Amino acid sequence: MKKALSRGSLLSTSISVIDEVKERLTKEHLFGKHAYSITDTKEVRRICKVQAKHGRFKLVRLRNPWGHKEWTGAWSDCSKEWSQVSPEDKAKLCYSADDGEFWMSYSDYIQRYSKLEICNLTPNMTIDGNLGCWNFCQFEGTWKVGATAGGCLNFPATFSTNPQFRVKLDIDSQGDDKCSVLIALMQKGARKAKQTGFNGWKIGFYIYKVPDKYKGKQNVLLGCEDLQRSVAKSDITLKREVYLRFDLPLAEYVIIPATSEPNQEASFLLRVFSEK
Repeated sequence: MKKALSRGSLLSTSISVIDEVKERLTKEHLFGKHAYSITDTKEVRRICKVQAKHGRFKLVRLRNPWGHKEWTGAWSDCSKEWSQVSPEDKAKLCYSADDGEFWMSYSDYIQRYSKLEICNLTPNMTIDGNLGCWNFCQFEGTWKVGATAGGCLNFPATFSTNPQFRVKLDIDSQGDDKCSVLIALMQKGARKAKQTGFNGWKIGFYIYKVPDKYKGKQNVLLGCEDLQRSVAKSDITLKREVYLRFDLPLAEYVIIPATSEPNQEASFLLRVFSEK
């Protein structure tokens, strides 16, 4: 969250409910199925010197777009927890306004909220072809009957005939020998096709690590024996665009876009954003 906010991303969070009742108020004045914004994260110093109570607090600031109805638990406006924070930190955090924005501890946040969505704003392309904090590449391709329309993995006899695209992740963006990568597969012409009553195909993608024997060999396609287990995949779903974000170990990968069944013709655009 801290990294996303520093890069200008938009963060939305919500609480899932079982009974489909929207915006039901909890005893702590949080609403289920209601979109909150995350506007800041901070670590503040504890000034209480009691044993086992020294250290730092991790806090998250949320905003109810209604501008009222705020969290009433720990770290809410004027709660007793603020007495344990240094005056310098309190002055920076603006914690007492009744404006729909409130602080809560990170531990309380992850216990109560179910979903976090991050929208990465893509800046203008720079002269070196990169997009701000992301490296970017894109591929155009087609599924054609009898050639490259092999359907999804449920059809092993034809799956390997789908188009294959090679990418190499070699920048440690997570500090743990992993790279954060966003993959988006878009079915081209879907909006125009809807005007004729065609809603498009169910689409998705699979990600495979390149076997050692094929590393650096760009013109070699993975065969059936190499496609037994993917390292990541999307759902195969009826959408114009399918996109997901993954944290993958640094390595060379093959991305395989697929349709739900063999012999479904369409054109597509595959975009890959890898975090610097």
